[in-house]
Amino acid sequence: MRRFLMLTIISLMPIIATCQQKEVLAMIDSLIASANYSEAKTLAQNAASQVIDLNASSLLLNKSAEISILQGNLDEAEQVLHKMKSSEDPFLEAVTQTTLGFLYLNKARNDLALEKLQQALIKFREAGKQNSEEAARCLSHLSSLYLISGKLNQAEENGLMSLQIRQNLPKQSQEAMAASYNDLGLVYAQTDEDKALEYYDKALAVYEKLHGKDHPKIAIANTNLGFIYLKLKLYGDAVNNFETALAIWKKVYPNGHPSQALVLLNLGRTYLQMGDQKAALSYFEKALLMYRNSYGSKHPDIASVLNQIGTLQLGDNSYEEALSSFQEAIIANAPTFNQKEIAQNPNVADFYNGKVFLYSLRGKAQALEALHFGKTLKLTDLKLALATLYTCDSLIDNIRHHSPNENDKLELGGYANEVYEDGVRIAFAMSEMTIDYKYYREVAFYFAEKSKSAVLQESIADASAKSFSGIPDQLVEEEKNVKATIAFLVQKLSQKPQAEEEKYLRESLFNLNQEYNSFIKKLEVDYPNYFNLKFNQASPTTSNLQLLLDQKTAIISYFISEKDKRLYQFIITKKKYKIKNLTLPDNFDKFTKGFNNSLVFSESITYQQSAAALSKVLILRLPKSITNLLIIPSGRLGTLPFEALFYKKNKSQDFQAMPLVVKRFAVSYEFSAGLISQKSKLKSPVASPTIFLCAPIQFPVKDNLSELPGTESEVNTIANLFSGNSTSLKFMDANEEYVKSGTLSKFNYLHFATHGIVDEADPELSRVFLQTSQNEDGNLFAGEIYNLNLNAELAVLSACQTGLGKFSKGEGVIGLSRALVYAGAKNIIVSFWSVADESTAQLMTDFYSNLIASKNKNFRETLQQAKVTMISKGKYALPYYWAPFILIGF
Repeated sequence: MRRFLMLTIISLMPIIATCQQKEVLAMIDSLIASANYSEAKTLAQNAASQVIDLNASSLLLNKSAEISILQGNLDEAEQVLHKMKSSEDPFLEAVTQTTLGFLYLNKARNDLALEKLQQALIKFREAGKQNSEEAARCLSHLSSLYLISGKLNQAEENGLMSLQIRQNLPKQSQEAMAASYNDLGLVYAQTDEDKALEYYDKALAVYEKLHGKDHPKIAIANTNLGFIYLKLKLYGDAVNNFETALAIWKKVYPNGHPSQALVLLNLGRTYLQMGDQKAALSYFEKALLMYRNSYGSKHPDIASVLNQIGTLQLGDNSYEEALSSFQEAIIANAPTFNQKEIAQNPNVADFYNGKVFLYSLRGKAQALEALHFGKTLKLTDLKLALATLYTCDSLIDNIRHHSPNENDKLELGGYANEVYEDGVRIAFAMSEMTIDYKYYREVAFYFAEKSKSAVLQESIADASAKSFSGIPDQLVEEEKNVKATIAFLVQKLSQKPQAEEEKYLRESLFNLNQEYNSFIKKLEVDYPNYFNLKFNQASPTTSNLQLLLDQKTAIISYFISEKDKRLYQFIITKKKYKIKNLTLPDNFDKFTKGFNNSLVFSESITYQQSAAALSKVLILRLPKSITNLLIIPSGRLGTLPFEALFYKKNKSQDFQAMPLVVKRFAVSYEFSAGLISQKSKLKSPVASPTIFLCAPIQFPVKDNLSELPGTESEVNTIANLFSGNSTSLKFMDANEEYVKSGTLSKFNYLHFATHGIVDEADPELSRVFLQTSQNEDGNLFAGEIYNLNLNAELAVLSACQTGLGKFSKGEGVIGLSRALVYAGAKNIIVSFWSVADESTAQLMTDFYSNLIASKNKNFRETLQQAKVTMISKGKYALPYYWAPFILIGF
């Protein structure tokens, strides 16, 4: 993990009374910009001792403290700040809180840093200085704090706001602008290397112009560029940049400095990736010594180096040495934990840096697993590995619960999924080598399910907690309005507005997010039961799920282990539970892509080949009594229509004669077992259900969409089936304003026959197309669907590609279907690709006819019957017509 790298510009607004004092401040700023820290500190301290005015003294002492932080003298800075007298001036108080935040950031006390920096922002607003350089500096620190905490979206948001403020200042400081470029480069280095290089190059150009080639800021810029080249595997360029930075740091800090140690760490990582383990270890050891000389024994930067050493040792099969290094890393990153015994782990709240802590714990678990299989064969090693992964799991929950930004929670899911892979693999192995196999099978299922839709489940639990914790309706409505405005601003920003409008929208969104986060924190304090209900959601066990099943239904949960190329199938029926562990074919990805493409383009040969290959590993031989399947897919299986696979070997070229899964099983899908458990607690359907039908048929010119004439007869026919218990909106009546009015909450069934589009880059911008009105543009975005209050037993999106979305590792497919589930729809029908409205109308009409006629059939069986009817009639027998429509729900 890289040390926090940001360039601090200390150009406090001169409020000292005399011209001489203003000149002193300007001189200090100039010395800081030139990296003459000793002279700047001496000048600041002398000036502070001579002025009588408390406010002037505060500014000068803040400067002195920041210089000490830049020099790495953190204890000295802390002494200065704690000796300062508090000021009644909110601006000066904000400046001091910002400096304290910067200090705690460098001391890796992220909790205190966040507290101080957020307090500073409040004080800047009180003083009317929220658009000052000092406020921009505070936001810059917050950007760095969120970055090292793994909250990339919040880091970007704060970094962009800091840059925007600096761009709007009457006298733009090139130094400050370059600092913002650098901050944003650090953020984009995690997600977009090209964008990061663009910002780093901007920063470097400014620094070279202002300071020449031999300045600390040039060293920082070269370090950051080297890091990008390392990610791009351009090792020669990476080494050159790191060596340039190292030479500068040696001149500036001949006795060592954390920034110099960071370069040594990255040189070690570069040589390790180049295969030179000896050189890598040498650099790691130098970095470790320098960090310890600077920080003592406790700091996450020390833990980061020890993690690298442990990983190197593990790759060299030095198991005990690796375990020792990972345990040392855990100790260095935990304020109160000092146990060297491998069997001990700290409390999951006892850490400086959560991401570094998670890496250490996972490395320790992997070392224990390798020790077992590579040397000892002791079961105790695997037991301890599993216990360590449980600690990882608790830590992941802890980090996620303290992140208010959903996108940051999703980012965490990628690494979390790797932890859960380890858990499934180890637990399954233990189930095959112990008599307590039932327990370890349950553990394997637990870890497999923790990798699925955790963020969605937490969001639903949050909504449920608000209902049962006594929060007044007025506050719930207030939150809904804020979230709706946030969704609106996100949509506007996505439309690439003009520069001035973008600045306004970005500032409005930033302020609203701050307001929303404060609102949620206050709810958690004022309504403690809300916090408990929100975060104390137990994961379902296989026995819990069996209680929900009847004799004819099986749950099959799939888990793909990318690392080991394994496919785990967890099969749960009313009386039995078992696991199958299969090897993924080398061309598995090829077959999944070929299968879906062959369905869309009705390419028979490719379809039969890919379906046959996939069916061998995905479709189980189950007892004849099992006629219903509830499938919980994993990863890329989330967009695979299983009904179009074969339940036994295919020998026919005729779709009417093929052994299609849809003919053998009624199938539905679910995002996770946790959602099955959550939905089972919802109300049962009423005897005479009501349905809302919506068909715009024609669309505004601006949307450039084709008419859907077949949808008019579709909704008319369906409405007639419900004998007066229906509300149909067509043409101009089928508008967005009505859908968002709150009326939909009274309907049991919802049916939208319209166009839809999925935005895989930004799922919140996926939308359903409706008619415009005076107050709405006719685009019902996923972000707006989240704010609908639905009580629907079934919601049908009879529209194009509504089942697709962005694939997020550890969370699944994120799009319109996920939004509807969050909004309160217990079951949904969506589609994977576009189909002609005529065949869609027939399928939907048959589905509802069967639903009305067969009171005892569930949605799975009703949809199955409609599909089988289409196949048997021949005209729409191709899977292209019926396979895209899937049911998600229990």
